[in-house]
Amino acid sequence: MGKDNKGDREEEKMQGIISMAGLIAYLVASIEKMKDPRQPSPNTTYSLKDAVLGGFSLFLMQCESFLEHQRQLHSRNGRDNLQTLFGAIKIPSDNQIRNILDKIKANSLFVVFSDIYQLLKTRGILTRYEVLDKQLLIPLDGTEYFSSQNIHCEQCSHRTHKNGTVTYFHSAILPVIVSPQQKAVISLDPEFITPQDGHEK
Repeated sequence: MGKDNKGDREEEKMQGIISMAGLIAYLVASIEKMKDPRQPSPNTTYSLKDAVLGGFSLFLMQCESFLEHQRQLHSRNGRDNLQTLFGAIKIPSDNQIRNILDKIKANSLFVVFSDIYQLLKTRGILTRYEVLDKQLLIPLDGTEYFSSQNIHCEQCSHRTHKNGTVTYFHSAILPVIVSPQQKAVISLDPEFITPQDGHEK
């Protein structure tokens, strides 16, 4: 019981150091440094910031699909929640979000991970995760975040099934800092798994 209460208190301390609004502020700062991959045009309706935050909101709202995301955005409660988090932004449609984000390299946003890591280090949070003579435990978790038998690209890995069909997929390694004494984990920047020259995956 005492251990659980201590873990809750530590999690509350971390939330006090970096709130959701603070996390989004780091994200927005990194977006503002990115180059818009589109050609400049007076007909541009949505900014790069609108598109990236629109995609981020899909996961933040825990929507199962873009369709559900759009449905929630059309509800007053959904719009109010987004405005509270992001301020006044215009959310593009799912196709518009895809068309813009497909041209952006994901690692251009990785600075968010390093900035937050440095913040937690400066504030002394990382020392609470140290074990075994001031070492940090960083387990690696592999996950697939895209899979299709029809859509694929040069960066796809693939597996051939016994019936001859091929599944194309994207996967990544997700490192996190953990500690037996802490309930919260600290995410580090992911490593995307791609086929190497001369090898098949």
